[in-house]
Amino acid sequence: MDELLAKCLEGDEQAWDAFVDRYAPVIFSAVLRTLRGRSTPGEGQTAEDIAQDVFLRLIKDDLRLLRTYDPARASLATWLTIVARSTAIDALRRKRLPQVALDDAPVLRDTRQSDATSSSRPTEDLPRGVLTARQELVLSLTFDREMEAAEIAKLLRISPQTVRSTRHKAIERLRRHFAAKDSS
Repeated sequence: MDELLAKCLEGDEQAWDAFVDRYAPVIFSAVLRTLRGRSTPGEGQTAEDIAQDVFLRLIKDDLRLLRTYDPARASLATWLTIVARSTAIDALRRKRLPQVALDDAPVLRDTRQSDATSSSRPTEDLPRGVLTARQELVLSLTFDREMEAAEIAKLLRISPQTVRSTRHKAIERLRRHFAAKDSS
């Protein structure tokens, strides 16, 4: 086994820094080759993010993945290339659902603007500037339109998990906002 790798597995931080310096170009190149022709403009930043994810995978859970390397099966560079390609492919799969910009999302009437014909809406009294536009939209669809996460996801062309996560983060922001307001 590579002496540098052995020191990394023992927890030597200087060895880890040297390992990253030595293998970052290998990992970045593998990610870039995997993304080439399959990614969006700004591919370099995406490749850098995915390369960072590779290193995070390697050290996660006390270097569990890095400990699975078997020098009898492949060189370390080859094995890291496979790990990098797998990570890049996973990232591409996560992005497979088409994303829609908020500007392209279906237009809904601003529920905070009341007129004589509108009925009271649950999200009508949301404080301005606390939530992002996407969070406001998800809350409006959830509470004003009484839509399920799957329906919202289909409408906005995002995953249902993204809808649930956005809704959760919005509610947490509102809780923090009102807690801070109550303590003042």
